Amino acid sequence: MNLISKIKNIFALTIVLFFFSACGGSTSSSGYDTTGSTSGSDTTGSTSGSASDTAPAPVAKAIHEGQVKDSSVGGLANVKVSIGDTSTTTDADGFYTLTDLDEAEEAVVNFEKEGYSPGSALIQIKARSGDGTVSSNYLEYTLTSYDYQPSYDSETEAVGDNIEIPADVYTDGSGAAYEGIVTTGVEIVDPTTERGKVLFPGSFEGENSNGEDVKFNAYGMINISPKDTKGKELNFADGATATLIFDAVDSLDEQIIPLWYYDYDQGKWIEDGYAERQEDGTYKGEISHPGTWSLSKPIEEAPGIYRGRIVYENGKPAKDIRVSAVGDKWKSTDLSTDKDGVFEIEVVPGNSFQLKAYSYKDKYEAVYNGTIPAIASGEIVEDR
Repeated sequence: MNLISKIKNIFALTIVLFFFSACGGSTSSSGYDTTGSTSGSDTTGSTSGSASDTAPAPVAKAIHEGQVKDSSVGGLANVKVSIGDTSTTTDADGFYTLTDLDEAEEAVVNFEKEGYSPGSALIQIKARSGDGTVSSNYLEYTLTSYDYQPSYDSETEAVGDNIEIPADVYTDGSGAAYEGIVTTGVEIVDPTTERGKVLFPGSFEGENSNGEDVKFNAYGMINISPKDTKGKELNFADGATATLIFDAVDSLDEQIIPLWYYDYDQGKWIEDGYAERQEDGTYKGEISHPGTWSLSKPIEEAPGIYRGRIVYENGKPAKDIRVSAVGDKWKSTDLSTDKDGVFEIEVVPGNSFQLKAYSYKDKYEAVYNGTIPAIASGEIVEDR
């Protein structure tokens, strides 16, 4: 089995993926870092069967494979994984397979498990790869357990360092008022850290209050998930609000920063309200419903464009490679290189970034430790 050993930047910054035998070791080069994993089994393959002149062979549906991990203990069992109406559950080692999927340039895969903050990622689903086999679209995803899960009576105000929920505001799935014990999972994430970028659902962009899609720098994320005694999700009554308090950020001094909630069905952040800076540097804002919320500052300028090409050491184009540009407070991803190994990423203008590449086929990530210089708003940089 071949794994990606390293990424190297040569010939006008064309990126080259070097491969080595898993049993034969690897060569290393200063300035490069690689991480990787192997799956319990490889279930990719092709659909075969007899065909006649009058009955063409059926078109194969795609499959999506992956592994869900706990942020601290590895493979995570019994996680619900879903794409639209198709769902499955991870096995004892966290592996899963979704079958009979339609091809899609962008699909939302969601992850749910009791005691864990929900997860979500955007992937590309390809029905067939170039050699005729079904594409696995492999993904590794990390979930994290809630930072704390207080239980309290619904008639009691819930107050913590990051949340303030008034009493008697809860409704059940039918919209009826709920009275009883509430357990609220709370998770706090700092998206400016490497761990935070991994746990941040979806992309670092969203739909603003004008209905426009904009990129943003993210400075905080909080998930709150109140549930009843049977583990059913609770909502807030119409007109009721709760308060979120985001930790102080040294680099921020704006008085008002927009709030955004994550729509797990669309795989998209939606602007909804704002948070105000307090004397202690924290940001406080009201929300109309539970869920995953972020404190994110939209980028007013048009993004920069970075185009590149990935090839193997023999010069063959590396297709179906996920490429990400990672900045200080954002991350942008091209879900898959094309047949020529070409990718294109919109980046936050004026910010340098790092490149990461992930091979669906070999289930391995390579990181180029060099830094790509900042690209100006509206500028197109093409490194091939």
